[in-house]
Amino acid sequence: MDKKPLEEIKMGSAKETIINQHKKFGKTISVNGCFGSSNIGQMTGFIAREIVKAIPNAFMRCPIALYPEVEGPSQVLLYDDFNVVIDGCRGCCLKKTFEKAGLKVDLSYALDEDFGLEKSSGPDFDENKMMEIADKIVGDIKTKILDRD
Repeated sequence: MDKKPLEEIKMGSAKETIINQHKKFGKTISVNGCFGSSNIGQMTGFIAREIVKAIPNAFMRCPIALYPEVEGPSQVLLYDDFNVVIDGCRGCCLKKTFEKAGLKVDLSYALDEDFGLEKSSGPDFDENKMMEIADKIVGDIKTKILDRD
């Protein structure tokens, strides 16, 4: 997916977000969780939230807006300099979606494979484990993205 030149983006709030965040931070990081229906899928969204609270130039984006027909939100994600993807399970649906859209994935995690979590139905998960994983990913972002930049 190609990003449009700023002057061609019709959604004013998307254009303002791109301009203002890059003016303030220079480079931006998109952090996206699959927010799937299983316990660990649900955990991904909360992990993403904790990461953006800890890293000032990291932002949660709307990966659903990667469809070309959706004007605006996808363009913000396309202007991010780095992409962090957190999938709940080894199916890695979100990572595959990014790759299908032609986006580079800088860091990718599957909670079951990378952290040994068990997938089960429902929204309940261990919040202490969620915070432990968020802290690990924050550390990875700092050493593998921010320190190399």
